[in-house]
Amino acid sequence: MLTLLAATLAHATEITWVGGGHGSNPQWSADGNYLAFEVNNNADKVDLYVVKITAGAPGAPTKVVIPGSSSGFSGGGGFAAAPVWHPKQQVLLFQGSNPGGTMRLYYLAATNPAPAEYLSGAQAPGALAWPSISPDGTTVAYVSSASGSGDVMLFSQTTNKVTAAFPSTKEPENAPTFGSDSKRLVFSRKNYGSEDIFTIGAGETAATPVKGATGNGDQTRPRLAGTDTVYFTGERGVDHWDIGIVPVAGGDRRILAKDVRLPQRAAPALTPDGKAVVYGSSEPAKDGSVYITKLDGSGTVEIKTGMAAVGEPSVVTAGGKSWLAFTALPSAGSDWRQLHVIDITGKI
Repeated sequence: MLTLLAATLAHATEITWVGGGHGSNPQWSADGNYLAFEVNNNADKVDLYVVKITAGAPGAPTKVVIPGSSSGFSGGGGFAAAPVWHPKQQVLLFQGSNPGGTMRLYYLAATNPAPAEYLSGAQAPGALAWPSISPDGTTVAYVSSASGSGDVMLFSQTTNKVTAAFPSTKEPENAPTFGSDSKRLVFSRKNYGSEDIFTIGAGETAATPVKGATGNGDQTRPRLAGTDTVYFTGERGVDHWDIGIVPVAGGDRRILAKDVRLPQRAAPALTPDGKAVVYGSSEPAKDGSVYITKLDGSGTVEIKTGMAAVGEPSVVTAGGKSWLAFTALPSAGSDWRQLHVIDITGKI
């Protein structure tokens, strides 16, 4: 059953910044008061911004400047991206590097966006990427290049120690995320040229392939939703990305949505209750809408925006309201993807 919900431009608020670039990867703070997002000029830099949101109305975004950088990332190659919020604090964790530098993890407080390096080189050598924070706020997972390939590492804020999630493998791993119990990790691993989904739980010594999320094409950027894994799959070939769901314990894989617009870096967006996935479509006839599909397959809501190439959705519920952030072109053929916020209270 498809439920249609029309939302006009009059209800959407645009977030603007100085200069060009594609807005992407918006991420809400848990309390809905802040939004972090990337701006990519598709040439020599990716910037990170933080903006305060009050009752759906954005203030002026602040560019995040990592230590040692100029105020505008003036050199080529500057990079600040992959933001994740602490689940209990207004603190942001992200990956970044100055031009020609090594990718590291940084953190900042939303009220004073002057970042500092999160882990020292002595604690965590090599290039660091793909940060993720456990729902209980005690553990950070990330990917490290220290062994020569990408390995999932864990930093405990309780012990202040870094440990490997499991013994190193030759195949690089990416995009670790925690389950709601903060004990299970799901991630993707390159395996003989393709990318597959694996999980590992607390106390386990080896990662386990998720049956149904392996095989043809790439299965990537997974996240846990209860006892299921939701992920992007490219099994139908080039330029066709779908959203799949499969039980963590293995079983029959279902496709929730076909030909979705693949985000730059984000995993599939879930509603705050974890019961629905939110996405944009790459099909020209459907690319002006945001879609919300129940994980149990019981229905889909379409939110029409009046724009083009809609994607990169992120949803938060706070203070009795639900807000959707998304990026879109103002119209077909426009230069840059802009960022928008819309009230979807009662629609999820």
